[in-house]
Amino acid sequence: MERRRFPRVRFPCKITIYLPEEFTIITHTENVGCGGVRVLVEKRLKVSSIVGLELFVGETKPVRCKGKVVWEIEKKNPLNNQVTLFDIGLEFIDIKDVDREHIRELIDKVNE
Repeated sequence: MERRRFPRVRFPCKITIYLPEEFTIITHTENVGCGGVRVLVEKRLKVSSIVGLELFVGETKPVRCKGKVVWEIEKKNPLNNQVTLFDIGLEFIDIKDVDREHIRELIDKVNE
């Protein structure tokens, strides 16, 4: 049973994460929902921290908003046991309604 308020779909899209200390992470999403995204990164992000997000969904301009780190799980990289990865859940905050609707349309299209 789905426990999320906003169901997600497996959809790898490019995402840029802007950290407060002016560090930038460019990666791809593991899954996307109207309420947030899941990413796998090599840098630990503190739970409850606020980051800037730029999400490239489809061919339109990117969705720009803030995100809050809501969970983090440390994992070993299956390709290189020496590298630690962090599975991160980011909740969208300060997102425009039109951008949330754009993400909802993408999810509906993927679920067809």
